[in-house]
Amino acid sequence: MTNDDFTATLPRKRVGAGVLLSDDGGRVLLVEPAYKDDWEIPGGAVEADESPCAAVVREVQEELGLPVLPGRLLVTDWVAWIVNG
Repeated sequence: MTNDDFTATLPRKRVGAGVLLSDDGGRVLLVEPAYKDDWEIPGGAVEADESPCAAVVREVQEELGLPVLPGRLLVTDWVAWIVNG
């Protein structure tokens, strides 16, 4: 599946969720996605009718094999996407 094929399956309002994981030494877990150059916190796309919390639990389990129970919301961000054409 190409990135364009995957993007076409996403809901019109795209929502992503991530989780900030750290160890007792204060080190933060970052992942290097295969589909882009930047490192980021674990997480991914929220599916239709899925909460961001449930998405993080699912994504981290699927991608890293780690069971997580996220705590309180730390930050939220919104970006307007402008499509020409």
